[in-house]
Amino acid sequence: MGLTVEELDFEHFPGKNGFPGIPVKAWIRFPNCAELVDGEVYAWTAKAAEVTWKDGPVTYRTWVWSSAVTRREDLKRRTLGERADHDSNSQ
Repeated sequence: MGLTVEELDFEHFPGKNGFPGIPVKAWIRFPNCAELVDGEVYAWTAKAAEVTWKDGPVTYRTWVWSSAVTRREDLKRRTLGERADHDSNSQ
């Protein structure tokens, strides 16, 4: 259950894109619950972010309010070598 086009109001809050994606934790709403997911943000506005996340082999993408998104601090603080070493040891 993402934000509507009216809520996003791209005319007054234009979207921006960035690569690579920003690692985040985000609250995603479903009809009967909300779930905190690990995802990435590649697009955002002044008040919302488009979160991409995986559930098994399927990739999903939805817009949420920016207050529902937090950067994943653990990835932001580590160097690429530390991330690659950790990821290869976790398999």
